[in-house]
Amino acid sequence: MIQRLKEETRELHEQVEVQNLAKQIMDHSIDLETYKLLLLQNFIAYQTTETAIKQFLPGYSGKKHKQLQQDLEQLGVSAGIPSKNDIFECHSKAEALGAAYVVEGSALGGMLLAKNLQKCRRLASVDQHHFFNGDKENLKDWNSFKTVLEQYEFSKAEENEALEKAKHTFRFFQTIFNRKYALT
Repeated sequence: MIQRLKEETRELHEQVEVQNLAKQIMDHSIDLETYKLLLLQNFIAYQTTETAIKQFLPGYSGKKHKQLQQDLEQLGVSAGIPSKNDIFECHSKAEALGAAYVVEGSALGGMLLAKNLQKCRRLASVDQHHFFNGDKENLKDWNSFKTVLEQYEFSKAEENEALEKAKHTFRFFQTIFNRKYALT
């Protein structure tokens, strides 16, 4: 199932990466205001998706949005409440697993971003990064999730549900990343 999710969402995944402000971390051009916006966009996307996932996966940690909230508070940015337009729902365990594949899989890219944050001169004033922290614990969460995903016995219909929800999750992140939010 993991291989199918990876293959069939590859194009959407690549589109999200190209449009995301995180690319400015990779080329070390990001400034503090852009970084704040990136954190806020991520907070909204993760808080919304993790809340929906937890309804069907009770043991799910859903801690990424909490790390983002710590970053925002440290930088004096109000996280606010997601707007009514930022609706994301899961309707089954299979959908929650598909969404969690996207959310938990982001830990891999987060590790690479964390390494590059240290090279971003205009972020030198940021004492600590909670979300892009480079902590290998994040990979443990991904590996634990992969085990859950591999052990779940999907019916053919559930496989398709999970796949469609993973695609929907990438599109949801893309929508959030394309919005301009006011930093308060």
